[in-house]
Amino acid sequence: MTTYKEVNGTAVQSLANNTGTIKGQIWYDTANNLFKLEAVTTAGAWSAGGNLPVGRAQNSGSGSTPAGFSMAGGTGPTASYVSTTNTYNGTSWTGAPAMPFTSAYAGACGTIPTTIYIGGDGNAPGASAIYNGTTWASIPAIGFDGYQIKAAGDSANAFAAQGYYSSSGRTYDGSSWTVNSVVPQHNYSTSAVGTYNDASFLGGNAVVTGPGSVHLNWNGSSWSSRTTMPTSGGTGGQSSNNAPTSSFWVQATAPTTLTWDGSSWTTTGSLSTARSNGASGGSNVAEGFIAGGSGNTVATEEFLGAGAATTKTLTTS
Repeated sequence: MTTYKEVNGTAVQSLANNTGTIKGQIWYDTANNLFKLEAVTTAGAWSAGGNLPVGRAQNSGSGSTPAGFSMAGGTGPTASYVSTTNTYNGTSWTGAPAMPFTSAYAGACGTIPTTIYIGGDGNAPGASAIYNGTTWASIPAIGFDGYQIKAAGDSANAFAAQGYYSSSGRTYDGSSWTVNSVVPQHNYSTSAVGTYNDASFLGGNAVVTGPGSVHLNWNGSSWSSRTTMPTSGGTGGQSSNNAPTSSFWVQATAPTTLTWDGSSWTTTGSLSTARSNGASGGSNVAEGFIAGGSGNTVATEEFLGAGAATTKTLTTS
């Protein structure tokens, strides 16, 4: 019989690690006294994560797992906007510095130390701020109520569009905003992924006609249409808003999850419960999170895409 050592060239190692270093690795986790396997997912799937300290809806997200960020939003059966923020380490949420203002339904993007929070409802019109991992700093406002605006990029360079009260996109260069051309299809409650000069806006509600499956891309100077999603974006679809536009996932309110490979869409695992207007983020098609959302839930769910590494504990039976 072929042994593990003959195939891999080494015996099982003892390591004080909870996760492996390469796909397919088997090791003995001395910190937890367990045999572990660094496996590969065969299909995208969601799993439960740590709960938010307080239920939130209309909150915004940046970062990914295990470094996620939830900002502002509303609480209670009657919306009461807050300035509270929390960071996620892949297991639990921790309180972080409050934003300079209260807000909800805003755009946000970047990693935790490069986060930009843009507009939203409930602040002096379109107030925005950036976070460096320690403190918040106010930046110029976008100049209108940025209800349901979405954004891609980070605090150095960002692009925002599809707010209910404006049909134009806006670029941030680290110090000021520039108004860009009108969006071909003016929607709100969209999802946004990508970078400031390669940003895609997905689904949402057309201001006049309602839910749609449109896929619009901004290349830094002009708009174009790409392959529409196979299911409607509904309201408040979530997305990995840090991901390259050639590979990302988006969760419509179905709660179907879709991945994009640069030319076509694939349907993969679904959330346990459909919810809109929660904080979401992700570094690429392989990973992401959603926290809060409809009903002011405390729930967090984490996404692993097909081909992503996942650590499994080996047991005998």
